[in-house]
Amino acid sequence: MAKFSAKDAAITIDNAAGSPQTVSTDIVSFDIQEDAGPLEVTGFRDGSKNYIPGLPVVGLTFEFLYDTATTSGATTILRGILNSSTSKTVTVKPETVGSTLTGEYMLDGLNLSGTPAGELKHGTAHFSVMGSTKPSWA
Repeated sequence: MAKFSAKDAAITIDNAAGSPQTVSTDIVSFDIQEDAGPLEVTGFRDGSKNYIPGLPVVGLTFEFLYDTATTSGATTILRGILNSSTSKTVTVKPETVGSTLTGEYMLDGLNLSGTPAGELKHGTAHFSVMGSTKPSWA
C-alpha cells in the first residue's frame, strides 16, 4: 500500500467577500470527519443495539498558525467569516495527486492558544456543513 505525505495538502477557504483564499501555508494540521449519522432502530426483542445509516456528516477541523500579516492570512480570513450568515466554500486536497473535497461550510468554532515560549495558533477551527448539499470528493 502506497503511503503519502500531507505536507503538500492544498486548502482554500472563501473569505468574507466570497473569494477563495489559499491557507495551506498557515495549516498545522487538518482532520476530515466522515460519519454515516447512525440512527438507532433497536427493538425490544433485539439481542443488541441495532443501527441504520442516517444523514451523513462531513465536518472539518483545522489547526492554523496565527497569521494577521496580510489580508490573506488565516487569522484575518477566519475572523472575517466567523458568525457569517452565508456559507463559505472550503476545499481540501490532502495530497498532490488525489481527489479534492469541496463543500459549503460555516465556521462554527474558533479557538486561539499559545504559550509564552511558543507561537500563537488557532487550536481548533471547526467547520460544519451549511446548506442541504453534502460535500463531495472529485
